[in-house]
Amino acid sequence: MSPEVETYLALLEKRLSLLRLLAQEFVDCRKEFIALDLDGMYRRISEQEELCRQIQRLHPAICALQQMCSKQLGFDKENGTGKPAKSEWTERLSRVTEDLAKAQAEVRRLNQIHAAYLRRSRKTIQVLRNFVANYAITYAPPPGPALPSVRMTERG
Repeated sequence: MSPEVETYLALLEKRLSLLRLLAQEFVDCRKEFIALDLDGMYRRISEQEELCRQIQRLHPAICALQQMCSKQLGFDKENGTGKPAKSEWTERLSRVTEDLAKAQAEVRRLNQIHAAYLRRSRKTIQVLRNFVANYAITYAPPPGPALPSVRMTERG
């Protein structure tokens, strides 16, 4: 098959691998939420953002090749049965697109769970801020210097 079809399939497979990595990042991020590891959460979120940027960078190239490849693979003309002619490339494309659909559905599901964690965390932080604000005067630092003065330590 043509180099365009090979490139198209390679880009789809790259997108699939990035989606799988993103799904794993969502799963791994749960550990940081459970441990309340803010640095770990920020690190994971940064990694998720980078994966999303990489996926977005693939999109224009995939769209540009999609039309050309559909013609070459026979998706634009039917062979009398309403389906393109079977070949190794069409089977590989079908397999990759099915895997992509599953990966996208999984990322969507994990993203909803992650968003729920963030909403709950926001509520928890707001409750803690309100609690601290109510008792801020009670636990305020005492007036005056917190450390003994130099004169008192010299006499000692």
